[in-house]
Amino acid sequence: MGKISDLLERQRKKLGLNYKNLADKVGISSVYISQVLRGQRIPKDNILVKLSDALSLDPSVVLRLAHYEKAPEAARRYLEPSGKSVASEEKFDNVEPYALGSGRKVPILGWVQAGQFSPTAPGDLTALGPDDYIYSDILGKNLFALRVENDSMEPLFHQDDIIIVNPNIKARSGDYVIARLNEGGEVTFKKLKIENDEVRLKPLNKEYDDIVLKEDDDYEILGKVVERKTIF
Repeated sequence: MGKISDLLERQRKKLGLNYKNLADKVGISSVYISQVLRGQRIPKDNILVKLSDALSLDPSVVLRLAHYEKAPEAARRYLEPSGKSVASEEKFDNVEPYALGSGRKVPILGWVQAGQFSPTAPGDLTALGPDDYIYSDILGKNLFALRVENDSMEPLFHQDDIIIVNPNIKARSGDYVIARLNEGGEVTFKKLKIENDEVRLKPLNKEYDDIVLKEDDDYEILGKVVERKTIF
Protein backbone atom coordinates (compact mmCIF):
# COMPACT_ATOMS: atom_id res chain seq x y z
CA MET A 1 0.00 0.00 0.00
CA GLY A 2 1.33 3.47 -0.84
CA LYS A 3 2.23 6.12 1.71
CA ILE A 4 -0.27 8.70 2.90
CA SER A 5 2.31 11.43 2.23
CA ASP A 6 2.58 10.39 -1.44
CA LEU A 7 -1.18 10.65 -1.93
CA LEU A 8 -1.43 14.07 -0.25
CA GLU A 9 1.62 15.50 -1.99
CA ARG A 10 0.48 14.34 -5.43
CA GLN A 11 -2.95 15.87 -4.90
CA ARG A 12 -1.44 19.13 -3.61
CA LYS A 13 0.62 19.50 -6.79
CA LYS A 14 -2.39 18.59 -8.91
CA LEU A 15 -4.40 21.43 -7.35
CA GLY A 16 -1.50 23.88 -7.60
CA LEU A 17 -1.32 24.59 -3.85
CA ASN A 18 1.85 25.47 -1.96
CA TYR A 19 2.42 24.51 1.66
CA LYS A 20 1.16 27.83 3.00
CA ASN A 21 -2.02 27.70 0.89
CA LEU A 22 -2.79 24.22 2.16
CA ALA A 23 -1.89 25.08 5.76
CA ASP A 24 -4.26 28.06 5.70
CA LYS A 25 -7.09 25.90 4.38
CA VAL A 26 -6.58 23.29 7.12
CA GLY A 27 -5.83 25.74 9.94
CA ILE A 28 -2.40 24.42 10.89
CA SER A 29 1.17 25.62 10.37
CA SER A 30 3.04 25.29 7.09
CA VAL A 31 5.85 23.57 9.03
CA TYR A 32 3.41 20.87 10.14
CA ILE A 33 2.12 20.50 6.57
CA SER A 34 5.69 20.15 5.33
CA GLN A 35 6.37 17.36 7.82
CA VAL A 36 3.20 15.51 6.79
CA LEU A 37 3.82 15.75 3.05
CA ARG A 38 7.45 14.72 3.47
CA GLY A 39 6.36 11.59 5.32
CA GLN A 40 7.84 12.65 8.66
CA ARG A 41 4.58 12.39 10.61
CA ILE A 42 1.02 11.12 10.24
CA PRO A 43 -1.66 13.51 11.56
CA LYS A 44 -4.55 12.60 13.82
CA ASP A 45 -7.85 11.70 12.21
CA ASN A 46 -9.45 15.13 12.62
CA ILE A 47 -6.54 16.77 10.73
CA LEU A 48 -6.69 14.08 8.05
CA VAL A 49 -10.37 14.81 7.47
CA LYS A 50 -9.61 18.53 7.09
CA LEU A 51 -6.74 17.73 4.72
CA SER A 52 -9.06 15.52 2.69
CA ASP A 53 -11.58 18.34 2.35
CA ALA A 54 -8.90 20.86 1.40
CA LEU A 55 -7.46 18.51 -1.23
CA SER A 56 -10.84 17.24 -2.55
CA LEU A 57 -10.06 13.67 -1.50
CA ASP A 58 -12.39 11.04 -0.08
CA PRO A 59 -11.82 11.11 3.73
CA SER A 60 -12.55 7.39 4.04
CA VAL A 61 -9.72 6.58 1.61
CA VAL A 62 -7.28 8.93 3.36
CA LEU A 63 -8.16 7.61 6.83
CA ARG A 64 -7.92 3.99 5.73
CA LEU A 65 -4.48 4.57 4.22
CA ALA A 66 -3.25 6.43 7.32
CA HIS A 67 -4.56 3.73 9.69
CA TYR A 68 -2.86 1.08 7.56
CA GLU A 69 0.45 2.93 7.65
CA LYS A 70 0.31 3.46 11.43
CA ALA A 71 -0.66 -0.15 12.17
CA PRO A 72 1.89 -2.76 13.28
CA GLU A 73 3.11 -5.02 10.50
CA ALA A 74 1.20 -8.02 11.91
CA ALA A 75 -2.10 -6.11 11.73
CA ARG A 76 -1.78 -4.69 8.23
CA ARG A 77 -3.10 -7.75 6.42
CA TYR A 78 -6.45 -7.21 8.16
CA LEU A 79 -6.68 -3.62 6.96
CA GLU A 80 -6.01 -4.20 3.28
CA PRO A 81 -7.45 -7.53 2.06
CA SER A 82 -6.90 -6.80 -1.63
CA GLY A 83 -3.20 -6.02 -1.35
CA LYS A 84 -3.70 -3.05 -3.66
CA SER A 85 -2.68 0.53 -2.91
CA VAL A 86 -5.36 3.18 -2.61
CA ALA A 87 -2.67 5.72 -3.38
CA SER A 88 -1.33 4.04 -6.52
CA GLU A 89 -1.36 5.72 -9.91
CA GLU A 90 -4.64 5.87 -11.78
CA LYS A 91 -5.62 2.59 -13.38
CA PHE A 92 -8.74 0.86 -14.57
CA ASP A 93 -8.27 -2.62 -13.12
CA ASN A 94 -9.15 -1.49 -9.62
CA VAL A 95 -10.84 -4.67 -8.37
CA GLU A 96 -9.69 -8.21 -7.85
CA PRO A 97 -11.22 -11.43 -6.47
CA TYR A 98 -11.56 -11.58 -2.69
CA ALA A 99 -12.54 -14.76 -0.86
CA LEU A 100 -15.53 -14.23 1.42
CA GLY A 101 -15.85 -16.15 4.65
CA SER A 102 -18.76 -18.44 5.37
CA GLY A 103 -20.65 -15.68 7.20
CA ARG A 104 -23.75 -15.94 9.32
CA LYS A 105 -27.03 -14.09 9.72
CA VAL A 106 -26.99 -11.14 12.12
CA PRO A 107 -30.39 -9.61 13.01
CA ILE A 108 -30.98 -5.93 12.26
CA LEU A 109 -32.74 -4.37 15.24
CA GLY A 110 -34.53 -1.10 15.72
CA TRP A 111 -33.20 1.48 18.17
CA VAL A 112 -35.94 0.55 20.66
CA GLN A 113 -35.02 -3.12 20.45
CA ALA A 114 -31.36 -2.27 20.93
CA GLY A 115 -32.25 -0.26 24.01
CA GLN A 116 -34.17 -3.16 25.49
CA PHE A 117 -31.40 -5.64 24.72
CA SER A 118 -29.02 -6.44 27.55
CA PRO A 119 -25.47 -7.65 26.80
CA THR A 120 -26.16 -10.66 29.00
CA ALA A 121 -29.49 -11.54 27.41
CA PRO A 122 -29.69 -15.26 26.60
CA GLY A 123 -31.09 -16.86 23.48
CA ASP A 124 -31.45 -15.65 19.92
CA LEU A 125 -32.30 -12.10 18.94
CA THR A 126 -35.18 -11.48 16.58
CA ALA A 127 -34.85 -9.08 13.65
CA LEU A 128 -37.32 -6.30 12.86
CA GLY A 129 -38.85 -8.41 10.09
CA PRO A 130 -38.28 -11.73 8.29
CA ASP A 131 -35.83 -10.12 5.83
CA ASP A 132 -34.01 -7.86 8.28
CA TYR A 133 -30.78 -9.81 8.54
CA ILE A 134 -27.28 -9.14 7.25
CA TYR A 135 -24.39 -11.56 6.81
CA SER A 136 -21.09 -11.05 8.62
CA ASP A 137 -17.83 -12.94 9.14
CA ILE A 138 -17.26 -11.26 12.51
CA LEU A 139 -17.04 -13.73 15.38
CA GLY A 140 -18.91 -13.14 18.61
CA LYS A 141 -21.92 -14.11 20.69
CA ASN A 142 -25.25 -12.28 20.41
CA LEU A 143 -24.08 -9.93 17.66
CA PHE A 144 -26.75 -7.55 16.42
CA ALA A 145 -26.95 -4.92 13.72
CA LEU A 146 -28.38 -1.40 13.51
CA ARG A 147 -28.99 1.06 10.70
CA VAL A 148 -27.28 4.42 10.99
CA GLU A 149 -29.71 7.32 11.17
CA ASN A 150 -28.89 10.95 10.24
CA ASP A 151 -25.46 12.42 9.51
CA SER A 152 -24.10 12.82 13.05
CA MET A 153 -21.33 10.24 12.46
CA GLU A 154 -20.16 11.43 9.06
CA PRO A 155 -17.69 11.36 7.35
CA LEU A 156 -16.99 7.75 8.43
CA PHE A 157 -20.56 6.52 8.84
CA HIS A 158 -23.42 7.51 6.56
CA GLN A 159 -27.20 7.39 6.62
CA ASP A 160 -28.43 3.79 6.13
CA ASP A 161 -25.02 2.18 6.73
CA ILE A 162 -25.34 -1.06 8.71
CA ILE A 163 -23.20 -1.40 11.83
CA ILE A 164 -22.50 -4.72 13.54
CA VAL A 165 -22.39 -4.55 17.35
CA ASN A 166 -20.73 -6.97 19.76
CA PRO A 167 -22.27 -6.60 23.25
CA ASN A 168 -19.61 -8.76 24.91
CA ILE A 169 -16.53 -6.61 24.28
CA LYS A 170 -15.63 -4.09 26.98
CA ALA A 171 -15.55 -0.70 25.26
CA ARG A 172 -12.52 1.54 25.69
CA SER A 173 -11.88 5.19 24.98
CA GLY A 174 -11.76 5.70 21.22
CA ASP A 175 -14.19 2.87 20.42
CA TYR A 176 -17.44 3.37 18.54
CA VAL A 177 -20.25 2.29 20.82
CA ILE A 178 -23.99 1.96 21.27
CA ALA A 179 -25.03 3.62 24.52
CA ARG A 180 -28.34 3.78 26.35
CA LEU A 181 -29.29 6.67 28.60
CA ASN A 182 -31.52 4.78 31.01
CA GLU A 183 -33.43 7.77 32.36
CA GLY A 184 -35.12 8.50 29.03
CA GLY A 185 -34.43 5.19 27.32
CA GLU A 186 -32.54 6.97 24.53
CA VAL A 187 -30.17 4.82 22.49
CA THR A 188 -27.38 6.48 20.54
CA PHE A 189 -24.37 5.62 18.35
CA LYS A 190 -21.29 7.66 19.16
CA LYS A 191 -17.52 7.56 19.71
CA LEU A 192 -16.60 6.91 23.33
CA LYS A 193 -14.04 9.32 24.79
CA ILE A 194 -12.77 9.00 28.37
CA GLU A 195 -10.38 11.64 29.68
CA ASN A 196 -9.60 12.46 33.32
CA ASP A 197 -12.64 10.51 34.52
CA GLU A 198 -14.90 12.47 32.15
CA VAL A 199 -16.98 10.32 29.80
CA ARG A 200 -18.15 11.78 26.51
CA LEU A 201 -20.18 10.38 23.64
CA LYS A 202 -18.80 12.23 20.64
CA PRO A 203 -20.41 12.59 17.20
CA LEU A 204 -17.91 12.79 14.33
CA ASN A 205 -19.90 15.53 12.62
CA LYS A 206 -18.86 18.86 14.16
CA GLU A 207 -22.39 20.19 13.65
CA TYR A 208 -23.52 18.02 16.59
CA ASP A 209 -22.69 18.48 20.28
CA ASP A 210 -20.98 15.97 22.55
CA ILE A 211 -23.03 14.17 25.18
CA VAL A 212 -21.22 14.57 28.50
CA LEU A 213 -21.96 11.79 30.99
CA LYS A 214 -21.57 12.56 34.67
CA GLU A 215 -20.92 10.13 37.51
CA ASP A 216 -24.53 10.18 38.65
CA ASP A 217 -25.97 9.74 35.14
CA ASP A 218 -27.69 6.41 34.59
CA TYR A 219 -26.28 5.01 31.36
CA GLU A 220 -25.09 1.73 29.90
CA ILE A 221 -22.77 0.82 27.04
CA LEU A 222 -24.72 -1.80 25.10
CA GLY A 223 -21.88 -2.86 22.84
CA LYS A 224 -18.91 -1.99 20.68
CA VAL A 225 -19.31 -1.44 16.94
CA VAL A 226 -17.05 -3.98 15.23
CA GLU A 227 -18.00 -3.69 11.56
CA ARG A 228 -19.63 -1.28 9.12
CA LYS A 229 -21.43 -2.30 5.95
CA THR A 230 -22.53 0.11 3.25
CA ILE A 231 -25.51 -1.13 1.25
CA PHE A 232 -25.96 0.11 -2.31
